[in-house]
Amino acid sequence: MRVLSPRGGVHGAGILVRPGVVLTCAHVVVSAAGPRGGRSEAVSGHSVLVDVPGRPDVAAGEATVAPDGWYPGPLAGGPGGDLAVLRTAWSPPDGTAVARLGRCGEPDRREVAAYGHPAGAPDGLWSRARLVGRGGPYRDWIQLEGLGSAGAPVGRGFSGAGVWDPAARRVIGMVTAAYTDQQAKVAWMLPLEAAAHMWPDLAPALAGPEPETATVPKSAAGEASSPPPPDSWPEPPSDKDQFALADALLAVPQIEDDGAATLRGLLPSRIRHTVRTHSRPRLQLFFLVQACAQHPHGRQALIDALRMLDDGSRPARTALELLDRLWPAAPGGGSS
Repeated sequence: MRVLSPRGGVHGAGILVRPGVVLTCAHVVVSAAGPRGGRSEAVSGHSVLVDVPGRPDVAAGEATVAPDGWYPGPLAGGPGGDLAVLRTAWSPPDGTAVARLGRCGEPDRREVAAYGHPAGAPDGLWSRARLVGRGGPYRDWIQLEGLGSAGAPVGRGFSGAGVWDPAARRVIGMVTAAYTDQQAKVAWMLPLEAAAHMWPDLAPALAGPEPETATVPKSAAGEASSPPPPDSWPEPPSDKDQFALADALLAVPQIEDDGAATLRGLLPSRIRHTVRTHSRPRLQLFFLVQACAQHPHGRQALIDALRMLDDGSRPARTALELLDRLWPAAPGGGSS
């Protein structure tokens, strides 16, 4: 989920832990609420907006800080872990699931992921990281170390996002801060067991082998609006294979004619806005393929865009065949 200002600006993310209850960072609330929110002082009853990304058809709803749900941390000028508990009567879109929660335990260099909303990608991007140890501005925080050189780093816009453990299939923490040097790709999270020490009402959802998994009723189609967890993504192609795909796409006349401008325009906005721009067509197409590879729905989005642009030429068929070979669908996923 996203946390927005009363005017609709995106200030961070949130975790739907049960119907009507969203966890986020105290500093996100301060940022979204504006000057009236103060810094470390209590803001019980102060309002922000919450919504689900990618669902512009469903208006955002008002959420207020619970009377017992304000634990400001270093970034909000307080001594706590940077937790805010929001309560809302708003109903999210059909199919929006309550998060499956779990304890983090000891950081053991396992891989995790978070879905945040950085500038330029308000609908969200996944970022992969590794748990490397305890420390940082707050004693219970755990340091995250970004993986790879191409993916989106955990930074501004990720605060409040749930940290997903694909092995446990649980949200085990909440992103709280990022190191200001983006080259370092370092951030911190609040483990959920530490959040439960601050707000005890969270503890029952962490107890036992099966945490609370109640969901908002799904639509008739049974489709959830939340992005799939990273362990269900199609395995992205290597940089070498991404260049091969770029070359195959460049051989399609409609793409060569305008340097991929139309193909880029046919991608969903949440992917299109993350594509780096370059004057050389080959590099422009590489950046386009790279942006698709970094998004959970990027493979199918690229296939759909190419088919809309050219649904039958030999170069287009060749590009689709190469994409199927170098970037196969995940097991159980759709085919091209």
